[in-house]
Amino acid sequence: MPSPAAYAYLRGVKRAHTLRDVIVDMRLRPLPRQEAQTFAHAYLTSLVAVWDAYLKELVRNFYQETAMPLRIDYHAMHEVARMAGERAIQRLNTPNWENARDFLIVTTGYDPINDWIWPRRRMGVQNVRERLNQVLRVRHSFAHGFSIPSYSWTTSKSGRVRLTMEVLRDTEAFFNNLVQKTDDGLQRHIETTYGRAVAW
Repeated sequence: MPSPAAYAYLRGVKRAHTLRDVIVDMRLRPLPRQEAQTFAHAYLTSLVAVWDAYLKELVRNFYQETAMPLRIDYHAMHEVARMAGERAIQRLNTPNWENARDFLIVTTGYDPINDWIWPRRRMGVQNVRERLNQVLRVRHSFAHGFSIPSYSWTTSKSGRVRLTMEVLRDTEAFFNNLVQKTDDGLQRHIETTYGRAVAW
């Protein structure tokens, strides 16, 4: 069962589909290439935004799951940690691989490094790290008016650097996998470290 943060992530992705769907909407044909790319950029930006929101909400879910208000000594320390977690949430603004991993370690004690893989696509830790950082660089480039970086997944067979529908679907699947792996990993962490059954 997904965490509340994962449910919110899925709702955010569903809302973002509106942007992606404009690109293939037959009623808008012909959609000029530049306009199509603008919607593609907006969709990719939305995926990064819901990933960022997921991480932050997941940390809040962690503190809800690990709270023990009846144990006064534990509760006092837990509240100190929770408030430090809230400050860390405010500081996270670029959820690339390094920042996202450090954020989870510092706020929850959970290190996702061994979970952040994508078996279905035969992507190990290093491949996932590269792809997440590349997605963040692509988002950063058009957010600041620069050209999209040329990566294998952003370059078409003809050599044109752009975001295609295939790339957008693949990027969504990539984030969906990361969310599922992170959810599962944090749940295991809570159960083994705190000896508690997680409600999600």
